[in-house]
Amino acid sequence: MTDDAKFSITDIHILDICCKIEETCADLYRYFSKTYADSPQISALWEKTAKEEDSHAEHFRLAYRLQGRGIRSLKTDMNQANKTLTMVQGIYESVLKSPQTLKDALWFAIQLELLISEYHMNTLAAFDDKNLERLFSSMMNNDKDHISMLEKSYKELFE
Repeated sequence: MTDDAKFSITDIHILDICCKIEETCADLYRYFSKTYADSPQISALWEKTAKEEDSHAEHFRLAYRLQGRGIRSLKTDMNQANKTLTMVQGIYESVLKSPQTLKDALWFAIQLELLISEYHMNTLAAFDDKNLERLFSSMMNNDKDHISMLEKSYKELFE
């Protein structure tokens, strides 16, 4: 894409799916925050992670609003985006049906963040605009921070 290019309908739909993935993760973490509210430190960790997922969704909304300006191409296709969304929504629904212990919730979130981090690496666009590229790179760094924080909490509580 060039600076004046517009996203295709497919590109816009992919970005919408990416937003939904992030929002579903945020919903899951908010659910965990409420579920483990008796542990203020853990509840705050879940809430912080949920807010960062909301921020990631905003990154994708920004890309949508820019309509392709500063983005050369998306690195994912509709099938991969839909597959990831279906998986994340399925995870969320299964957690709602069968609540997790704190240990399982932390382990589960670590695995989810590893998966989402991999998805972000494969989904992020090829950028023409360096500032936009840095913004999306910060999202990947947040994923790494999420994993580190969750792993640290897991080790402190259960190892």
